[in-house]
This record gives sequence, C-alpha cells and structure tokens, in this order.
Amino acid sequence: MKGKRTKALLIVAPYPHGKAASQRFRFEQYMDLLRAQGLEVHFSSFWAERHWPAIYDRGRMGLKIYATLLGYFRRFILLFRLGKYDRILLHREATPLGPPWWEWAARHIWRKRIVYDFDDAVWLSNNSAANEKWVGAVKAHGKTARIISWSEQVTAGNQFLVGYARRHCPKVHHIPTTIDTRHHHCGLKVHEHYELPELPLMGWTGSHSTLKQLLPLFPFLEKLYEEQPFHFLLISDEAPASMPPFMRFRKWSKEDEIKDLLEMDFGIMPLYDSDWERGKCGFKALQYMALGMPAVASDVGVNAEIIEHGKQGFLAEAMPLKSEERWKEACLALLRDAGLRRKMGTEARKRIVEHYSCEAWSERYLQVFSPGSKV
Repeated sequence: MKGKRTKALLIVAPYPHGKAASQRFRFEQYMDLLRAQGLEVHFSSFWAERHWPAIYDRGRMGLKIYATLLGYFRRFILLFRLGKYDRILLHREATPLGPPWWEWAARHIWRKRIVYDFDDAVWLSNNSAANEKWVGAVKAHGKTARIISWSEQVTAGNQFLVGYARRHCPKVHHIPTTIDTRHHHCGLKVHEHYELPELPLMGWTGSHSTLKQLLPLFPFLEKLYEEQPFHFLLISDEAPASMPPFMRFRKWSKEDEIKDLLEMDFGIMPLYDSDWERGKCGFKALQYMALGMPAVASDVGVNAEIIEHGKQGFLAEAMPLKSEERWKEACLALLRDAGLRRKMGTEARKRIVEHYSCEAWSERYLQVFSPGSKV
C-alpha cells in the first residue's frame, strides 16, 4: 500500500529569496515551520537571483529588459508545473506589469487554491513622477481586486488592508508583519555591554523608495541639532542626494543589518498621511522595538497600534510637517534621558515579543497554511 502523498505548497513571489523585507518578514521566516509540519514547500520568484542586483541600478537597461522577459518566460513555464501543488501562496503579484494573466490561469484553468498575501496598498499607484509616465501606464494596479476575488483566502498585514480585501473575498485573515525575536532580531540595545556614545545616536532605516518619507524631516532635524547635538545614522540601499552634515550614510546589507541597527539609541519612522502609508505595516518601528530601542513614528495607520504612546516610544506628526511640536518633544526627551531610552526600550522589546513576533503568530499562521487546514 502506497503512503499518503505529502501535500505541496508553491510560494509565488516577485523577488528572489532573502532579498526583500516584505517577503522575509511575511512568509520566508515561516517556511521551515511549515516544512516541520509535513508540508512540502517550493519557492518561485519572478526575478532571477543573478539579475537582481541590476534591477534597481541606474542604467543597464538592456539587462533589465532581458531579466524582465526571462521572468515572464519563467512564469509561463511554471504554469505547466502546477499539477503537483495542492495550494499556492501568492505574495503581491506573479508578474510586475500588465494584467493578472498568470493568476487567472492558475485559478481558472489549473483550478488551484490560492492564498493571497499582501502588506502594502498595492492597488494604489506609488510610482515616482519619472516612472509614472511609462511604468504606471502598464502596472495595472486594478488587478489586485481581481486577484483577491479569485483567491480562496487572503492574509493581510493590517486592518486597513483587511478592509479592502473583504470587499472582494469573504475569507480574510489579519496576520501582521512579524519579527523573529529568537533567531534574528535577538541582540538587545538594553544590554549593558552596549556603551552609550558621547552623543546619542538617532537613526532611520529604509529603502530608496521610502527615503521620500524621511527627506521632509531634514529641516526639523537640522534645527533640533542646533538645540541638542546628536549623531544620526541613515541606513539604506541608496544615499539621498544631500544630507545634513551631522548625518552619516551606511549602505544596507543583510549580513550587517542587526549590527548596524544596534548602533542606534532610538529609531524614527516619519510617514505621510495617505492611503498608501495607511497600508504600511510598521516594519521600521517593529525592527527598532524588537532590538530593545524606542521608536518615534508618525501617528498614521498601524503605527498607533504598535506603539503605545509614551510607553515604548512616541507618536508624532505626519509629513509634511505643519507643526513640529510632537516630534520635538519626543526627540528631545529621548536625546536627553538615557534612562528613559532604556526603560522604553525594555517595554518595546516586550511588546514585540508578546504581540508581533513569529512565536506569537505561528499557531495562527499554521491554521491557514498547514496540511489539512480547513480555515
């Protein structure tokens, strides 16, 4: 008698494994857990890993066109391999441009059960002015609603996204972006062996696409520096065109991510007050807090759920600043009081472990994705 066949899950995502925060902290850190539950897990990205470094580089247009065409070819071939999979976890989209032809075929021709996962307001345009002319026209943001309607279930990173998804699918689960506090974000700023620098160090981490949220804060930070000097560490994949002289830039790397973040005494997360930002899942604040440091964040969207104002950090004004009062009060309090930073950092770490860690959400995650799940 033949043994029972192992159920197989195919994860379809835009980026190569380990290269994008949205994937690393939405599903990649759960893959081993799913395998431990007896599920066969396979991963397929649109972009080939060997081409990934060129995708966001300036120039190299020939290679970008080749990488894009290859991605579409890889997706086409993947359709003919769907027979061995019991379910598909689709993160954001299968292809970056044009209509959702791959998702339609997977659902309506191959009759596959799809679980759709997203952590941004991807139905809205967020292209730069330069890219909007040509990318926006072919990006087909409206496809998100159709993909959701074809999905058996949806996992969304915050309640704003949940509300949108429920217009198109009855089975929607709120699963926030989570932090692996046991194996990854496990160094702690509050440990005694981290000596305080001569001046406190404020910091920000993000990508080139989110730098636009930080830039409007530069004039405020320059005035704040005149009143209370500090160091500032900006971690990103791309440096801004210009920075205040007290700022230093460090290129982001996966290998040094935690070590670099631990240099900070507290982190900031400015946001605009828009639907795009309300779709964000508070990842910057989650990272700072998981490492035992306070966060100062714009009071927009999920930030107000993650941070209990005055306990693990502070909530401040949205960008662009019409008033600097809350930012100034929060930053000065943390810059001038090392004891307050330690106290809030301890509370911040505790909140992430209890409410936003992989451990806290693993059971719920397994209910959706594990073999035999009826959720």
